[in-house]
Amino acid sequence: MVFRRLGAMSLMAISLMASCLNVSAEEIEPAGYHVYEVEDNYASDTWYGIARGDYLQAGLTKIKEGSASKYAACSSTTFAHRACDRVFVRVYLDQSDNGTSGWGTVNYWTDITNNNSTAYASSGDYEITRGKYYRAQGSHSVTQGDVVEMTTTCTNALYFD
Repeated sequence: MVFRRLGAMSLMAISLMASCLNVSAEEIEPAGYHVYEVEDNYASDTWYGIARGDYLQAGLTKIKEGSASKYAACSSTTFAHRACDRVFVRVYLDQSDNGTSGWGTVNYWTDITNNNSTAYASSGDYEITRGKYYRAQGSHSVTQGDVVEMTTTCTNALYFD
């Protein structure tokens, strides 16, 4: 289980590094704060940037029950203040037996836009194993010239019985 978590974290780090347009780009994690929302069958994490003049405005990640009981749906959006060279988002669907440890990535979805201010990735209805906990993690980055601003989001766990 530890190896799955390390593998997922390594994959996320590698994908963010590989997604840079310029190897010598300056990577920045801007100041910001998270707002978490949790309901019976829905959870979200929204990160809001607080720095003025930066490129990355916000990141939003959600997980909810799908259209039928054996499905979950997760999505993630990256928002830039204005059209930027590159806007990236990746959402990971993670699974755990107890909801606190042993997380493993089940699947992930990616979107990259150029000369735009948003990127959106979604799983649609994704078939899951009942009796497990699920969460969604988002990787967000905006590239403008040699500057890459990035952050991550992660929802609370939801139990799918």
